[in-house]
Amino acid sequence: MKIYWKKLFELSGLLLAGTGAVIVAICSASKNSNSFESWLGTASDDDLSDNYEERRQQWLKDGCGGNGEKTAEMKKIDSEMSRRAAEKWEKNPCRNTDPNFRWTDVNRWDKD
Repeated sequence: MKIYWKKLFELSGLLLAGTGAVIVAICSASKNSNSFESWLGTASDDDLSDNYEERRQQWLKDGCGGNGEKTAEMKKIDSEMSRRAAEKWEKNPCRNTDPNFRWTDVNRWDKD
């Protein structure tokens, strides 16, 4: 059995180049995802709100994605804004931490 080294070398080179292209494509896609995630963590509240509104307007122009489902980026921005709002509320010293407090009691005591 005669081995054709030249053809074997060319074939292995093509396979290696194809595999390399796939790896580069995957890495570049993950970098784009990581850049969005890093921006999401460092963006100000106003930037998040403005960016969400821009994406929402584009989503509405495109017909609500065809099924009414928000995009993945919109969901991530929304959850980040909700998380930050919850943190601010927890740190707010003016809120009443009494578990038995009812907001309807506020006006009730002023009438006496």
